[in-house]
Amino acid sequence: MDIEVLRCFIAVVETGSYTQAAEQVHRSQSAVSQKMQKLAEQVDKSLFTKSGRVLELTEDGKFLLGYARHIISLHDDALRQMQQSKQIIRPLQLGCPDDYAQVVLPKVIQYIKACVPNLPVHIHCHNSIRLRELLSTGVLDAAIVSRSSAKEAGHFLQQDNGVWAFDGNTSRLAKSYDNNASVPLILFDESCHFHHAAIQGLSQINVASQVVCSANSVGAISSLILTGQGITVVAKSSLGQMTALTKANNPLPFVLPKLPEVIIEMVITANAHPNFGRAQLSIVYDNYLQSMSDHSVV
Repeated sequence: MDIEVLRCFIAVVETGSYTQAAEQVHRSQSAVSQKMQKLAEQVDKSLFTKSGRVLELTEDGKFLLGYARHIISLHDDALRQMQQSKQIIRPLQLGCPDDYAQVVLPKVIQYIKACVPNLPVHIHCHNSIRLRELLSTGVLDAAIVSRSSAKEAGHFLQQDNGVWAFDGNTSRLAKSYDNNASVPLILFDESCHFHHAAIQGLSQINVASQVVCSANSVGAISSLILTGQGITVVAKSSLGQMTALTKANNPLPFVLPKLPEVIIEMVITANAHPNFGRAQLSIVYDNYLQSMSDHSVV
């Protein structure tokens, strides 16, 4: 099977569309479509089905995906070794949402450095939607993102829980609610699923709320929360100095709604960085999962 066809196949799987895959591999949409047709004919299997506008893998497609990723990983690593590309060509362009920069990012950087010691890394902080766009257009080589659907598009890093958080001052929070008859919310912008989960969750239990401020920086949100200006929803790993608002310390006259979980994964572009391809990503992934396992044992 042709390496570039397999690259296109992986790109289609990870983006869910021919259009975005074409941007990622720098080909036309028709060229990507033709390559997928050629691949399906070559293996004599149907690889995709359509779910609305999104392409979903068939069982045969899922079977092929594992081999495709392995083949590309071996190909890129062999080429890197043969070309002696241990000499660093350029920095790795790595994306990471601001709220994962405190806990997840340091570990990922640590394992990247262990895998490719002299590789400089340039970090881009945006929300997951924007990071996926930058991956598609080739601005980024890799990114840490929230999984956008049940479909596995990258390497799973960890699962995190959404938590309500405040400054820890229960009397101030209770007084604020009594005075305004609504919950003051300080949230990530609307691209964050916690934003909608907080508003909809309160609405479903008939509790009024007001978004007094939104931001795309956990530092900005934390500074506002710690001065008592409202409550927020963040991933548990992003709490920092904020206090989790739980059943045990909740001064409000209602039970706060349950929040969704988030899956954090790492993805790379189809045209991998010369010094950091799928082989290196697999090493980082394995080391990260091992560190999480060791931490849970402790």
